[in-house]
Amino acid sequence: MKKCFLVILACLLGISGSGCAVTQVLENKAENQKHAEEISKKLIRYINKKDVDGIEKLFNQYSQNEDKLREDIKDFLDCIDGEIEDYNFNYRGDVSSSIRDGKWTKQETETKLENIITDTEKKYHINFGEYMIYTEDKDKEGIVYLILYDEKQEFIFGICYE
Repeated sequence: MKKCFLVILACLLGISGSGCAVTQVLENKAENQKHAEEISKKLIRYINKKDVDGIEKLFNQYSQNEDKLREDIKDFLDCIDGEIEDYNFNYRGDVSSSIRDGKWTKQETETKLENIITDTEKKYHINFGEYMIYTEDKDKEGIVYLILYDEKQEFIFGICYE
């Protein structure tokens, strides 16, 4: 009977301890989703304004150091016909992550902007990936890739410096 009680007690302690970790993960996901929504709104605004500087600042420092980033952004913008009037936000969440000593050390997320419709009736999809946390190299925090697809989700243009 004592052994059974100890096993149950150990299980309860393990569950209660992991409950904090689960809460931390859920809170982190909610914060990341809110951040992704804000970045998505900025990205759409910059696309509509053809704002190369604005889009460039969304990329991580590592990407900003690439000589051809600005030209790639211009080419990306040239592929979009019209101004974006509507889209669906789809936050995919973590694509990869690491936790060390109870703290996030690396966290990469993906966001999809689906069913984009422009004022010229063109339809697109945009995916972007972002390192939310990269403690070993802060220059890698920010957008690392930006990909444009047509309405059939066939690749049109992509920017990626990883």
